Amino acid sequence: MDYLVIQVESQRVLAARFGVAGTSLSFSGAAEFALNEEQPLSAVAGRIAADNDGSSRIVLCLSTALFAQRTVELLLDNLRKVREVLPGQMQGEIALPVEEAVFDALPLSSGRYMALWARQVDLRQAIDTFREAGCEPQVVTSAPFAWSFLPECPADAVVCDGAALAVISGDRVTFARAFNAGETQEQVAVTLAALELSGVTLPPRLILFGGQSALPAAGDGISLPAERLKMPDSLAPLFKTDEAFQKLAGLLAVARACQAGALPDFRRSELAWTAGDAVVRGKLIVTAALTAAVVLLLFVSLGLQYRTVKTDLASLDKSVASLYREIFPKRPKAVDEVAEVRAEIKKLAGGAETGNSFLEVLKKMAEAKGNTINGLYEAELEGGNLRVKGDARSSQAVNEFKSALAPLMATVELGEVKSKPDGSVSFTLAGTLKEAKK
Repeated sequence: MDYLVIQVESQRVLAARFGVAGTSLSFSGAAEFALNEEQPLSAVAGRIAADNDGSSRIVLCLSTALFAQRTVELLLDNLRKVREVLPGQMQGEIALPVEEAVFDALPLSSGRYMALWARQVDLRQAIDTFREAGCEPQVVTSAPFAWSFLPECPADAVVCDGAALAVISGDRVTFARAFNAGETQEQVAVTLAALELSGVTLPPRLILFGGQSALPAAGDGISLPAERLKMPDSLAPLFKTDEAFQKLAGLLAVARACQAGALPDFRRSELAWTAGDAVVRGKLIVTAALTAAVVLLLFVSLGLQYRTVKTDLASLDKSVASLYREIFPKRPKAVDEVAEVRAEIKKLAGGAETGNSFLEVLKKMAEAKGNTINGLYEAELEGGNLRVKGDARSSQAVNEFKSALAPLMATVELGEVKSKPDGSVSFTLAGTLKEAKK
């Protein structure tokens, strides 16, 4: 995921694009814009939008002074549920009506959360400025809430960039405060003293980065040993110089926290980001239209297949009816010609009382007739009795056929033999089949 992190300060705007995926990190570039009467925030937002390709997730970081905080205890371990109950929990405990505020929270220890809230009107003004410029932010937050993700930042430390201060305990941000323009070291000393008086156990060291590059001198009232945040060797190829690292380390921490899902996001409630929903809805509409087209084509294809099958079945029924009339010319039209033909085939293949099937008898008769029998045009087998009608070249041929049937017939009688004008004869023959050997 690529992140375009924009940090709005009192006199400048920093913008940097990072690619964060697991442990891999890429840096695509950064820009710094001055804020003044000639170049207000709207003009800066327009310049940033002109260089934005629209593929990055935009994270807008505003001053911590816009956000209030309080530690609350809730018997919940689900951050989503905590966000849902915070407005009711804070009702009457804050001067601002909860309807005019937007809430989020950071987990501290078990059952303890740092509740965060801001006025919707303040955040909406910044969101509208960037939306009108063409680079609407998906996430609105403040950079100090992500400082626990600073590269190689100690798990317990007070962190300051000259414009704000955050207390990190157990690798979690437990307190954050913005400074007014003026003596930063004095405000750091006052803040640390106030925290100690309130009973907060301060971490053992003070980490400085960014604009707060000068270490405090002895006697400045800061009780903690101070050191500068060092650029890790692994990030040297990305930032090239320590100056660039110091300037952009906070923005990198924001991208890392956003990728980890640990960054407070105040685009909720009435300020919820809906542009992404509109894009998703558009994609869903296109997907639904394509799906409907595919389903329609599928039904059309099935309809054509059904019509083809129906036509083939009708043609097959017609063919079966024609065959039925050829096989049984004297029978009336049957209700189900297919069933009738199937029954006749079973009857032909089934065994008679002698154990001989009609098909076997016909086969043996065909082998016995030889070339002198012109044809057998009628054969009837009932029980073990066989009756045959046919044509032969001569009476002698009929007698030879009678003799050839001796292996098949137990008894055989020659019926009437009639002569035809062409010299051939017609004959009838009846007899009893021998029982087949089992």
